[in-house]
Amino acid sequence: MSLDDDELISREEVLAGLPAKRANTLLFLLESRTAQIVARSRMEFSLTDQAASERDFAFLEAFALGNAPPLHPTIQHLERYAEQWTTLVPENPRLKAAIAHALSQKYTFMYQAVPNIRAILGLDQKAVQIAYLRLYRKQLLTIFASELSLVEQWRWMTAAIAQRLESLPPFWLASILTVALGLPQAFLALPIAVADVGPLATIAFVVIIGIINTLTMACMAEAVGRSGDFRYGNSFIKQLVSNYLGNTGSFILSIAVGIRVFLIALACYIGLSVTMANFTQIPAALWAVLLFGAGLYLVSRKSLNFTVALMVLLAGINVSLLLILSMLSFRHIQLENLLYVNLPFLDGQPFQPWMLQRILGVSLMLYFGHVYVGECGKLILPRDPSAVSLIWGSVAGTAFLTLLFCIWVLAVNGAVSPDLLTGQSGTALEPLAVQVGAIVTVLGAVLVTLLLGMAWLRSSSLLVNLAREWLPTRPQPILRLPRQQGILILHPYGDRNCVPHIGITYLGVEEAKSKFRLDIQLTGNVHHVEIAFAERWNIKELLHQFPDLRKWDTRLTLEVRSANDDNACIQAISPMLLVYEGGLKADFSNRTSEHQSQTQRFWKTLLKQRRFLLSISPLLLVFLLTEWLFLAGTQSFTSVLAFAGVLGNSLVGGIFPVLLLVSSRRKGELVPGVVFKILNHPLFSVGVYSLFLAILLVHGLFIWENSVARISALSIAALSLGATLVMNYFGAFTSRVVVELREQHQGGRSVFTITAGGQPKIADVLLGYAEGEQHHQAATVEIPSLSSLKYATFRLPTKRKQELRVWAHRSNSQIDSKSLPAFVEVQSGNKNMQFDLMLSSGRVLLPLISDGCWLKFTFPEPSFSGR
Repeated sequence: MSLDDDELISREEVLAGLPAKRANTLLFLLESRTAQIVARSRMEFSLTDQAASERDFAFLEAFALGNAPPLHPTIQHLERYAEQWTTLVPENPRLKAAIAHALSQKYTFMYQAVPNIRAILGLDQKAVQIAYLRLYRKQLLTIFASELSLVEQWRWMTAAIAQRLESLPPFWLASILTVALGLPQAFLALPIAVADVGPLATIAFVVIIGIINTLTMACMAEAVGRSGDFRYGNSFIKQLVSNYLGNTGSFILSIAVGIRVFLIALACYIGLSVTMANFTQIPAALWAVLLFGAGLYLVSRKSLNFTVALMVLLAGINVSLLLILSMLSFRHIQLENLLYVNLPFLDGQPFQPWMLQRILGVSLMLYFGHVYVGECGKLILPRDPSAVSLIWGSVAGTAFLTLLFCIWVLAVNGAVSPDLLTGQSGTALEPLAVQVGAIVTVLGAVLVTLLLGMAWLRSSSLLVNLAREWLPTRPQPILRLPRQQGILILHPYGDRNCVPHIGITYLGVEEAKSKFRLDIQLTGNVHHVEIAFAERWNIKELLHQFPDLRKWDTRLTLEVRSANDDNACIQAISPMLLVYEGGLKADFSNRTSEHQSQTQRFWKTLLKQRRFLLSISPLLLVFLLTEWLFLAGTQSFTSVLAFAGVLGNSLVGGIFPVLLLVSSRRKGELVPGVVFKILNHPLFSVGVYSLFLAILLVHGLFIWENSVARISALSIAALSLGATLVMNYFGAFTSRVVVELREQHQGGRSVFTITAGGQPKIADVLLGYAEGEQHHQAATVEIPSLSSLKYATFRLPTKRKQELRVWAHRSNSQIDSKSLPAFVEVQSGNKNMQFDLMLSSGRVLLPLISDGCWLKFTFPEPSFSGR
């Protein structure tokens, strides 16, 4: 693929006329859609959907202004995701021929390499071939290359390998991804942490820790598997926690992950710098400077997301290197090292708290894949909705990692004496190289670069995304809203079930003013207001009419850049979260420069730079702390990981999975195909929770001697216990009734499902059609065509202190789900509420106050369809 500039369509091409104009416009649509799918398919190291939302708005803004998408798709991407853009191609032979010609002008491809593109564009059909001949006076086969360059051949080969890897059976893909995402840098410190204990005793300890973490991984996988949000690939781990445990749980998770990721980044800086300094003549402090510079470059280019195939490939290389180094070490095993045992209270040995601190902390850090189960679930659940592959794959991957750690401890601690390992500030590879030979230096440099490098990139990405989550400045996108074809939705930060939601729809031009409709969801009621203005409007004009809006940060200014009867180009300036639903219209005749003055572009660039500088502040802090430790001579890769394991992983890998499992079994929309009996027993939940809480308390009270460390451990323990009580008070473990309306494809099969307490629930359902009513008493009700349904009512047998979740969505593809336009009325006790589901991403969550609930869906006349 080659592009002379960033424009996908020039002004001259647009004005060239039909079918070239429409063909180039359609190609732009196909490329934009494909680029967005490619961006979504990559692994995103983020707790929330904020980074994904900003990415989507970048695509929408580029599309609305007729600019190239932020990510340029390749012909390999277009071929692979052809089925995702097939609905954009009209059934017109002339247009299909023109699109094929436009493709051949930009990309090089052979006939046999693009079967999907050929099928969708009908390139093997006689009608399209004749149309091409009439348009361009040559045969259609001339668009195909007879041979490819070596670079293009390499691209097609790597694309085929990537597709095969990502098309593995769900169980194997889940297992491999668990290893790829959970392969820790801590195993490089494990031989050092356990050197004073001995390898055999360590293996027994690692196996116990491994069994516990395998079970907590199963807890996490089941909680994700019960979530309909993850089933359709639209959720992140923080949304999962917020859905099950509320905002308190979400806040505590952010703190725990933030602490862990910060310390992981610090450990990676120390480990990489010290190891590379031992292999080169460059000091460790200078290596840290180089790493910081490289990190800033990657963050600024937003290159911290990876394809699934690349993650799998890197994991395969790392595991292979680890096994090779282990095999080399086994040749140098000495029996006295292998049988070395130094346990407290054995042969009169005293108890040494610092020894337990390093062993337990580093062992806990061996298992940090819990937070990435959601990323794995977004890929696996669409292919296996039963979650069997996700649960068993998570268990198998974690068990494999435990086996790998045992092999590594036997190899390194059996080959290297405890005296050489004790006191190492870097990784275990340096003393291993002394014992085994120079080959370890070479292989170890590659392993450290890949393993610690990947951990460093992941932690950097998470730190930046966590910082952006708390930033007050937000992107101010420019969108071209078609008339009554889409809705811009905004809501303040906070509990999405309590804050107001505001929808903005363009209605056209009236008396030289742009007219908009505002739909405001506020305190269980929907309000409709029409506004008209020429250039600028502020929501302050509505505060006297809706004084409850003052309770939240609902600042909003709309600026109209241009408008006509068909569409309006607007900029939304607000700290609120933005979502767009509906159709979009691209404008290729007006470029961005026509909408923005030099001054406006300057301030927009400055805002982005300010946001970037604020978001990298955690990385800067990590770097400065690394340099300070080097200057003080107190850097220790192992100690930092041990500290992170106790403070961070006790929560993320122990307490949270148990809480999520308990809550998901009362609130989940789906029932997994496999449930481990041991996870059902209350003693398991209470035992695991108590164990990890005790680890924090014991370290804070008895093991750690540093006052800051002690206060940190005791604070995290108190915060965890207090947060659990608060979560319980606010209904985190209350049973939930879920009424879900799902349309598989637009105009296709639809189904209502009712669950209560995580299990299917039979209810009275009345469906209203033009020809009459149908009564059902079932937990699942199929609807042949949603467009013919006028209303649906439900009488739900509920209990006090339960909650109700209503969810209406359309599944446009295997991994995509959009909110479905529907109005919902809910009556619980003497309280009546109305909701427009389009304003709240198709979801409503509210408490029930009586032993019975009446629910009614009504469907508006379709004015636009989800994009």
